[in-house]
Amino acid sequence: MSEIRFITSSDEHISDRNPGFRKDDYTNEILKKLVWQGHLAKRINAHAILRGGDLFDQKIPNKTSMKTLAKVCRIHRDYMCPTYSIIGNHDIYQNDISTVSKQPLGVLFESGTINRLTDNRFVSGSISVRVIGVPYTVDLTEIDLRELVKKEGDNDTYTIAIIHALAANSPDSKIQSFFIERILDYKDLVFNGCPDIYVLGHYHKYQGVIDHLGVKFVNLGAVSRGSLTFDNLTRVPKVAVIECSSSGISIEEHEIPHNDPSLAFDIDKKKELEKEKRELDNFIDEFKSGINNNDNSGISDHLKSFNNSNLPNDLKKTVNETIEEAESEVIER
Repeated sequence: MSEIRFITSSDEHISDRNPGFRKDDYTNEILKKLVWQGHLAKRINAHAILRGGDLFDQKIPNKTSMKTLAKVCRIHRDYMCPTYSIIGNHDIYQNDISTVSKQPLGVLFESGTINRLTDNRFVSGSISVRVIGVPYTVDLTEIDLRELVKKEGDNDTYTIAIIHALAANSPDSKIQSFFIERILDYKDLVFNGCPDIYVLGHYHKYQGVIDHLGVKFVNLGAVSRGSLTFDNLTRVPKVAVIECSSSGISIEEHEIPHNDPSLAFDIDKKKELEKEKRELDNFIDEFKSGINNNDNSGISDHLKSFNNSNLPNDLKKTVNETIEEAESEVIER
């Protein structure tokens, strides 16, 4: 039986810089995930690895070292199958897709290490799968997207669209208001002649694999667990394996080996800093209250209490110097 298998992965965010409150070697951990994907591709005899954008994190080209870029190149060249990728917003500068040639991902395109995914066909026996890549686009609308991903007649057995855009199943209005970009609703992406499968990147939150109105949506979130946030603490990095055959489509989620959150993130340090921030915020509120009420004795008490707190000495010094400078300016007036 003819069949075609793909691995899909998105938002790896390779960087030489450790994100906030990471205590492991972030770069090495991400690269290990890429190596693992190559092993998976060999095990399942994948036809291609399809990347959903944001392979790199830093938008300024020289922020990614040549050493790291060489490692990424070597890993992909060791794969037994080709890699295709669309362009994410972190793969370009100032959301300008024409800058990709000057970016790390552009180097991988130019060297042939990774193929730029635009409109590609994969054929095995009687099975033909068309894969359409839609890069990050500012102000992408459902109407624009429909034109980009609609099927071309009945020549292909299946059509897959790989898109770097925010999308969700019935997105909550509160979540929508949080983002500057519009979140596309799955139901608006289902139309006559739409792809059989949508694979989505950009939205880091895990949303799983669902069948919506007969169309499959793959939205597994980011492979990267960047800085210390609740979502990064709880999300399990995954890839999808898509198999297309004469008997239909099957999609499986595969968990990528990763460190326990307690090993990846400095949770105690974050708690300590959050406590310090609360104490500082309280001091500022009390200090403002004393000023507004012309309560000099109260201000003095608050400052004394602040200096006796467990906050860092350098912070205390900065606050005291700022207050002294402000008092001097008032006296001079």
